[in-house]
Amino acid sequence: MKVDFYHGHGSPYSWRVWLALEHLKVPYELKVLSFANKDTTKPEFVAINPRHQVPTIVDEGFALWESIPILEYLDERFGMDGPARLYPGTESERARIRLLVKEIEGYLRGEGVGVLARELFFKDEGVQPDLEVVAKSRDVIASELRLLERKLKGPFLCGEMPCAADFVLAPELGYVNRIQFRKPESKVGEVVPEALRAWHKRIEALPFYDKTFPPHWR
Repeated sequence: MKVDFYHGHGSPYSWRVWLALEHLKVPYELKVLSFANKDTTKPEFVAINPRHQVPTIVDEGFALWESIPILEYLDERFGMDGPARLYPGTESERARIRLLVKEIEGYLRGEGVGVLARELFFKDEGVQPDLEVVAKSRDVIASELRLLERKLKGPFLCGEMPCAADFVLAPELGYVNRIQFRKPESKVGEVVPEALRAWHKRIEALPFYDKTFPPHWR
């Protein structure tokens, strides 16, 4: 039976889960919800997820939302007996991946990329970005990416194969590139370290990456 995967194009949280589903080769049914049409607030979806947010999965009647619990569930449910894992290795290695996930979400996304995106894309019409906020969030992004650059353990964050931390980081680099493309004056693309540029190219070369890329970003 396929997992129902409720997704919204452009959501970095939902993108993480799509990458993970493909990496683990989980059979799934993609159900794309439109933010513009407010699909997440419609009764049929709220009946599944009262938080009306993506990502959401339904696996044999079990509904789950919030991207990090979904990643952990998918790994335990589908990764244990397969060649690919999201949280591979020993107890300490798996704890390191969870720490990286927490830091990427809390600092790079929470204090950097998310703040910059809100300032540049989601303010009321006619309200100009606060340049101090833009500069501060860009500095946070630069600092966090330098830290992550040092955490690479080979081609990926946990070694030879991508793990959960890679799939949490990948949408953030995608978003940085998106901001740089749409708002070049932000200069945020300039702060990405060379080693992480190379890492991102390896992520982009994964056979399923292009399939998951937001179509309206092309």
